[in-house]
Order: sequence, then structure tokens, then C-alpha cells
Amino acid sequence: MMRRTDRLLATLGGLVVAAACASAASPPSMIDAHAHYSAPAASAFSPAAILARLDAAGVRRLVVTSSPPQLAQHLYRHAPGRIIPLLGVYASDLDKGRWVHDAGLPARIAAQLEHGSWAGIGELHLFAGDARQPVFEQLVRLAAARRLVLMLHGDAEVIERAFAIAPEVRVLWAHLGTRPQPGLLAAMLDRYPATLWIDTSVRNERIAPDGTLLPEWRALFERYPDRFVAAVDTFSVNRWQHYAAVVAQIRNWIEPLPQPLENGLLHDNAARLFDAFLASPARP
Repeated sequence: MMRRTDRLLATLGGLVVAAACASAASPPSMIDAHAHYSAPAASAFSPAAILARLDAAGVRRLVVTSSPPQLAQHLYRHAPGRIIPLLGVYASDLDKGRWVHDAGLPARIAAQLEHGSWAGIGELHLFAGDARQPVFEQLVRLAAARRLVLMLHGDAEVIERAFAIAPEVRVLWAHLGTRPQPGLLAAMLDRYPATLWIDTSVRNERIAPDGTLLPEWRALFERYPDRFVAAVDTFSVNRWQHYAAVVAQIRNWIEPLPQPLENGLLHDNAARLFDAFLASPARP
């Protein structure tokens, strides 16, 4: 009887060890907080092919916008449990420099929000000189009224203007801002402690030039452990083609961080940012 018990315990112990090893081998779950699925990418990669790339990189969910905006919704309908869609305001990339002067845009965006499920608006490319344009103000108010995240690509003055218009709006500031300096970002995070998140997309070489996070950036992430989100930014077909390699690069500089901070950067902070959308029933 004792031998049988010993064998059973040994078997159970082996299963526990195997499970622990499998768990250790699996990378932490990730939400890629900044992606694009625009016309060229949609022509090159079907929704199924995009999901295959997410799976290969260990990415659980994708925050994605597109031009034209219907492509992000198409991707969402294909996999509503994996996609967090943002309503892009550009019919094509040519609109990046002129959208803010299109007086009819806010009404069109409001109408588009009535169709489909949307977690936010953006990415909006805007710089200080146009921060007081009425079109921008109307989109900020629209995002705030509907509890949508606003993804902004712009100067600190643009972020300040958004919060002056609607202090309650949730902003995701792309690319560590246009001047990715720890001191500047710390000042902004102190000023907006509950409504500003910042993504790390396309800044790997700046913050971890040899694959190791620079001390000043590590200190910033440790000081604000719940305010930064990891992201790739698939701004081109080539970026999608090398998606897994970029995610691996991101994981490489995040992995040495303490587990709670690693989990926050890769997943938990983005989940909190988009909690209103994730908590609502999926409507494919």
C-alpha cells in the first residue's frame, strides 16, 4: 500500500513540476495597445492571418485602428474577444495633415459611432499649432461624453488642451510623446494622475538601445507602474511581417522588471484603460 501511495505522490509531483515548467515557458499575456489595420495591411493579411500573428507572438488582445475605419470593425467582428477597436477618422493616410480643418468630420464620426462597437477614437495626429481648432475640441467632447479612449499622437500642448476641454476624458498618448524625455513625461503624469496613459510604441531603440532598459526609463516605469502600456504600432505591411520579432524585442527589455510591473506594462494597465469596453457585452 505504501509503495502504491508513494508512486501516486511521485506521479502527482511530476505533474505539478511539468505544469510549473509549462507555465514558466509560456510568456506573460500581452495586450498590444497600439496597432493599425489599414487598407494595405488588409490586402496583405486576412483577419485570420492577423490572429495567427498575434498567437505566434503571445498577444492576447489588440488595440487597433484603421483607415478607412470600417476595417478595424471588420477585424473586431471576426474576433470580438481579441480585438479592441478604435474609430479612426482618416479615410486614408492622406488625411493625417488635414482632418482637423474638416468642419464636417465630428458629425460623421458621431454617426459612425452609432454603428458597431468602439472602444475609442484615434489615432489623431495633431501638433501644438492646431491644438485649439474647433474640430479637435468637438472630437474630445464626443470621446468624453461616450466614455471612449482618445488616442493622441502629438505634443504635450495637445494633451494639455484635450484635458482643458474635457478633464474626464481618458487619453492614450502615443509613442512616449513627441519628445520622449522621462522628466517631461513624469510632469505630465503628475498633472493628470487618473486620466493619462502613455504607450511605448516605436521607442524600443531609444529606451533600451542594446536590449537593456536604460536606468532613467526603468526609474520612470517603476515610479508610475500603472500608467504605461506596451505597444508595437503596425504602421506598415512590413511591420506586420515582422510582428513577432518586434513583440520579442519588447518582451526582452520588460522581462527583467519585477513581475507586477512586467504584467502591468504588458497587459494589466491596458486592461484598466479599456475596462469600460472590456466589461461591456461583445456585439459582433
